[in-house]
Amino acid sequence: MPPIINGLIFGLIFLFAIGPAFFALIQTSIQQGLKKAIFLAVGISVSDIFYVVIVLFGMSKALETDDFKFWMGIFGAIMLGAYGLYSWFKTPKIQNEEAMLNDSNYAKQFAKGLLLNGLNPFIIVSWATWVSAIAINFEYGFNQQIQFFGGMLITIFSMDLGKAFIAHRLKHLITVRFVRNMNRTVAIILVLFTIQILYFLLNNYL
Repeated sequence: MPPIINGLIFGLIFLFAIGPAFFALIQTSIQQGLKKAIFLAVGISVSDIFYVVIVLFGMSKALETDDFKFWMGIFGAIMLGAYGLYSWFKTPKIQNEEAMLNDSNYAKQFAKGLLLNGLNPFIIVSWATWVSAIAINFEYGFNQQIQFFGGMLITIFSMDLGKAFIAHRLKHLITVRFVRNMNRTVAIILVLFTIQILYFLLNNYL
């Protein structure tokens, strides 16, 4: 089977992947519209592409030093914790379609996706593990690895868009009370991810 097809299939493994970026994607789609969620998904995808590229080109060693991972983890934990607190205290609201069209601050959503995913220290570890496992088990050369991970990233990005679309389509069922509860649920989950990252850093780098 061609490497790109294998990659497209393997990408389905991430269908039920749940992390900070996933909850931000659903939250954004429901409260701020599909277009902003798409830009958020693009930011998430770009951070994945960045890490895959640096791992494939053998530059991951520069990012795998203890000092780099420790401070990246600290910065990522601070950001996740801050976003969690913001979600908890955020005033619940659902924008109407006209307001969504008039609000075109898409760059902010792109940056949020880029940072939420890119500053998660588990992402670089995950992609480094995938690249090593695929290279060994499939005995792929460099060009074949590019095809494989290209297919994988396409599937992951497509699934993110699908999740955002489904959340947006269900928006008519959403009430302000639901949004408040969702914001606070997201806040708790993000704080738990923050604690997990800090626990990981304390056990591995201190």
